Amino acid sequence: MSTPTPYQESSSPALPAPTPTRPVAGRPVDTEPPVFSWTPIPGATRYRVQVASTEAFESILYDDMRERGAALPLGTVLPDGATMIYWRVRTETAEERSVWSEPAHFAVPAAEQEAEDAALRVDAAPVPLQPEGMEDPPVDQSAVPFSWEAIPEASGYQLQVAPTENIADPHVDFAVDRTTSVTLYDVLPVEAATYYWRIRPLFRVADPGPWSSPVPFAVAPPATEEDDLAPEAADPQASARAAGPALEARTSRTLSLTVSLIAILSFLATIALIILAG
Repeated sequence: MSTPTPYQESSSPALPAPTPTRPVAGRPVDTEPPVFSWTPIPGATRYRVQVASTEAFESILYDDMRERGAALPLGTVLPDGATMIYWRVRTETAEERSVWSEPAHFAVPAAEQEAEDAALRVDAAPVPLQPEGMEDPPVDQSAVPFSWEAIPEASGYQLQVAPTENIADPHVDFAVDRTTSVTLYDVLPVEAATYYWRIRPLFRVADPGPWSSPVPFAVAPPATEEDDLAPEAADPQASARAAGPALEARTSRTLSLTVSLIAILSFLATIALIILAG
């Protein structure tokens, strides 16, 4: 295992934390050794993974740098009799690190647990909260947030995002743990301006719950500095055209004052000449 460097003692709020996507939801691992994955974070140079036997991470079983989608041999570090294992991940760069992700959990298969948990299934779909629909403004493609209402007894959720309403070929398809929100960074291409998303609950052993109805939403490229400029600054000619009437009014008033001043000076000069002639 690698030794944490001094800068890792403080986290950076500007660096987002990843969201664990595999293994999650308290479900038994489907590969041996298990493969760990999470949502990518732009600019990340590495990720640190911790595995523990408790959700509070008092006893760390594994702590090291890992690549997304890498298998992690845990057979030599898991305690005997363990049935539920917890893990978390954080983003790191050369200068900073994120906070830890929310803990995810997965099961070391046990017959007693399967029999007990098989009945814990709620036949209800989560209610999508964000994005809400095409009535909302387009979402910045560089950071698309998703959120939904929790389902009782759900141990996780499966999220799908696709460019078609039937979600036949999802562009995004992964599970998350007991969180009810996730943000996708630079994942959805802007070529497809409209996407649809849906969510369903997962349970430790029982079959997944029903899908929510697909919700459409629009994405847009990230705003640029030029987009942030006022229309007048971005288009000087438009600014001049917009200022035309006001400029003409100011010019007219100035000309009127000038003519009046000349008339007054001429009158005073005439009076002075009369006085001198007398």
